[in-house]
Amino acid sequence: MIQDINSGNRHLDHGIRSRLYDKVSLVLIWVISRKEENHMASDWSFVPSIISAASGLLGVWMGGRLTWKRESLRENERINKESSYLAILVIAHLDRFINGCVQVSFDDGTSEGRPAGSDGIYHTTTVKVPAFSPLELDVDWKVLPADLMYGILNLPYKVEQLANHLSGVSEFDDPPEYTEYFWARQYGFSVLGLEVSELVRRLRQHANLPTEEPLKGDWNRDEILREQGDKIEKARAAYEARMKLP
Repeated sequence: MIQDINSGNRHLDHGIRSRLYDKVSLVLIWVISRKEENHMASDWSFVPSIISAASGLLGVWMGGRLTWKRESLRENERINKESSYLAILVIAHLDRFINGCVQVSFDDGTSEGRPAGSDGIYHTTTVKVPAFSPLELDVDWKVLPADLMYGILNLPYKVEQLANHLSGVSEFDDPPEYTEYFWARQYGFSVLGLEVSELVRRLRQHANLPTEEPLKGDWNRDEILREQGDKIEKARAAYEARMKLP
């Protein structure tokens, strides 16, 4: 974003210089025409007039240039501060969202190895799905690049889409295990968690914040989400293979 602003500044500077040159040229043409009308004795007698006119125009240009430079630096500083504040605040919320995705990816409808339903027969959810409400945050979203802003602001809609999909799956799933529903729920949130983790990485990069890389052997949130997604895919593939047996 800062590069775009600097590029615009260079174009603006070029425009100011062009207008200055145009004005000096007009002054020069005017002075020469006056010289011809008045039949000036010396060919160089008009030079002081040109210098005076050019100095005046140069002073105006320099004053405008300095004012523009101060305003440009002030705007760049504001954008950098807004970007840093936004990134720190939004990352904190997105990290909690990803942690919620991890919890859902482990929720298979059981508690301590037994069906979580109150009757001990039916499988039921044990954790709530994570939520993220970006429009409730008091930040200036316009300081972000369009693609990054869209990815973050579109997250609630993606959660809604996933919820609608799970509702359709549960409607036709078989009790008491509701196996397809829990597979779809675990897999859906493991994938969504990884997508949001990528948004966090890009947001850190945009705001020049350090990237947190887990040490070898430490708890790795992204790796756990990938493992859970792979586990569900393998379980579903094994189930479908069994169903095809004669």
